[in-house]
Amino acid sequence: MRFSQNFLVDQEVAEKISLLIDKKFRPIIEVGCGKGFLSEVINPDICIEIDPRLLVYLGNYNPIHGDGRRMPVVRGQVVSSLPYSITFDFFEEIVKLDGVKRLVLVLQEDFTRKVMEYPTYISFLLNYYYSIIREFLIPPSSFKPPPKVLSSLLILERVRPFDSIINEKLKCISRYRNKTVRRAGELCGLVSTETRRIRDFKPQMVGELLNSLGLNSV
Repeated sequence: MRFSQNFLVDQEVAEKISLLIDKKFRPIIEVGCGKGFLSEVINPDICIEIDPRLLVYLGNYNPIHGDGRRMPVVRGQVVSSLPYSITFDFFEEIVKLDGVKRLVLVLQEDFTRKVMEYPTYISFLLNYYYSIIREFLIPPSSFKPPPKVLSSLLILERVRPFDSIINEKLKCISRYRNKTVRRAGELCGLVSTETRRIRDFKPQMVGELLNSLGLNSV
């Protein structure tokens, strides 16, 4: 596949996604619309598609030729069966857009599990900016071509505005997961007396972690 896409083709899953979209957050922006299978069910206000050959299928949904890693819109609600290859880059950019209040995303289950359970830079980052709910699993057979892994539906609702200093410090301390918070803080220009290790903090504990480093996470 030219753009490493696995297109959703399961009508039941598409209907379940549609029911989880909150219509009060507009515009509804679909990223990676493909040939419009999910678009027909959710009726997005805008379709963003990177493959120019597919725009002909999306005429009813205000198609934009663009890349989800460089969003051409700055507010609303994003719905996507996100190409796995752009997941990390997508999130690093989307957290900067305070006006995008809600994300309804199909993601690789392994990535979702890390976001919910493992202390990494991206998991701390997402749990800082969003309230996160894992809704349901999606089997490989729901896609064409089928991926080799399970997927899951994740909802992320914005709870904090973007802060470049927080991003910078989370990226730095995440490099030192096996060190104490005190030592990781020293290496990242912060002061802490916390003796627990960075790895001892679950992603949902990111606020506590930042507070222990003198960074206000309220």
